Amino acid sequence: MRLNRTFIVTSCSTFLLTTLAATPKLAAQDSLQSVRELYASAAYEDALTAVGKIDSPSEPNLEAEQFRVFCLVALNRMDEAGQAVESVLTLRPEYRPNAADASPRIQALFSLVRRRMGPVLVKKLYQQGRAAMDRKDRDDAVAQFEAMLRMANDEDVRNEASVSELRELGTGFLELSKSLPTKPRPAETTAAPAAPRPSVIAPPTVIQQRLPVWVPDPVSRATEFHGAVRVQISAEGKVTSVEMLKSVHPAYDQSLLRAARGWLYEPAKKDGVPIASEKIVEVAVTPPQPKQGAGADKSLPF
Repeated sequence: MRLNRTFIVTSCSTFLLTTLAATPKLAAQDSLQSVRELYASAAYEDALTAVGKIDSPSEPNLEAEQFRVFCLVALNRMDEAGQAVESVLTLRPEYRPNAADASPRIQALFSLVRRRMGPVLVKKLYQQGRAAMDRKDRDDAVAQFEAMLRMANDEDVRNEASVSELRELGTGFLELSKSLPTKPRPAETTAAPAAPRPSVIAPPTVIQQRLPVWVPDPVSRATEFHGAVRVQISAEGKVTSVEMLKSVHPAYDQSLLRAARGWLYEPAKKDGVPIASEKIVEVAVTPPQPKQGAGADKSLPF
């Protein structure tokens, strides 16, 4: 039994999308050049170490995160690569790696993760647009709904039913937003207020995420089954509710739900303070392997 890639999907009430706006410092540019050179020379572990010296939770660097993905894929550490792609798409939902720099394998990984995260990102942008409308902030509302519609029309996301519904709502609210009165510009002698610093969000991390043993019936023994569950995680790191998003197998689903209620996590944090969040875990159960030596529980601890 194995756990397929897991993708952390933050609930709309807890995570804020942020973008990189700061101009990189000269030292960061020098470090990025070092990362590029290490990656080009296939020194992937050293390049990963160099990326870690550039990035920080308070000032994430999009190009550094991109190279983190490249290195992890080159090292075939695909679960970590998928999580790194999630970080990139959280920073910049519309981001796509340059085809000249990224291999087809990397581009396919970005498409896979974007397909998983897309509906949540579209919904978040929609909610941010509505919030801006409630504040009568025309410019922000227009920007949020335009970003939402670009994401909703992305080829990896647009065919999702929930996205189609939000696309129609977003189109209508975009037109309403454009009809809002524009805010008067401040006098030239008045200094513009400093932009608020974006909140720093850390996703939940696994302490214990063990899967139940899969005992297939004779008909199912030769087949691999896939499914997914959504877990709501409290600020204490405990699972408060579980929802089956996609059935793995009728004979396995209930034991999976029972097991998921006992999973434990280091809770998500906003500016260092634990907060509630949610996580989608994709599960695959595979045909049993021939026994080698003494039998053992093959479920994976997380």
